[in-house]
Amino acid sequence: MVFCDTNEETFTIDPDDIERKITPATVGIIPVHLYGQAADMGAIMAVAKSHNLWIIEDCAQAHLARYKGQYVGTFGNAATFSFYPGNNLGAYGDAGCAVTNDDRLADWMESFARHGGKGDHVMEGINSHMDGLQAAILNAKLPHLHAWTEARCRIAACYDDLLEEVGDVITPRVGPSRNHVYHLYVIRTENRDALREHLTQAGISTVLNYPKALPFYPAYAYLSHAPKDFPVACFNQSRILSLPMYPEITKEMIAHIVECIASFFQEPDNILLEVVQLAEHR
Repeated sequence: MVFCDTNEETFTIDPDDIERKITPATVGIIPVHLYGQAADMGAIMAVAKSHNLWIIEDCAQAHLARYKGQYVGTFGNAATFSFYPGNNLGAYGDAGCAVTNDDRLADWMESFARHGGKGDHVMEGINSHMDGLQAAILNAKLPHLHAWTEARCRIAACYDDLLEEVGDVITPRVGPSRNHVYHLYVIRTENRDALREHLTQAGISTVLNYPKALPFYPAYAYLSHAPKDFPVACFNQSRILSLPMYPEITKEMIAHIVECIASFFQEPDNILLEVVQLAEHR
């Protein structure tokens, strides 16, 4: 297991750091389309091609996200999607899928997920096929995914406009040739913990996704990583804050959230008035 640092503004994997960390033992790359934004797949695919590496895309949060118009999950050798209830396309329980355009790999994955080939047991496998009920729920929800995604993008644009020049808040940045489906709307601020407490007191729920970068968790202590090994991820982990984001949130609710954020930074009353007026006209 080799971790790479992230891009400071998009939170996705840094292709330059991938290149720096490739060794003769490297066999593949797992880019994560984090928070709903496509990773820099052009650069990542170029690195993979030059070193003959496979790619498995983690699309858990990025249903319908695209890079140069091409949907994530269609670049690498395989890709995984999560249908956890809180995701952009969610079931009513744990569910997910893996996709590939390689018939041989598809057969292997199907066998592995069904006890190693139910009835044949050609390998030691697991029991991880999706329940029929979850599949039926997903089939019912799938036709709405485009509309829900468009709603998330409109909500993000509203947040972007209203939060402009509020305190030291930095709104999500979208990389070149990419789009963002906003599974999460993640801002950055030097005052993260105090702002979060302020919003909690106002009855506004926020989440830390994620409070610690993976290399710094106890599970990977054996790798002996230090903050200097991943300076960007380490820098961002104490500054990120996820604001409420779901397709049904209203502009009035967004205006209220932004008003509370502005009040934390003690913005003047005329700024708060502009926030309300801007929300009313969106």
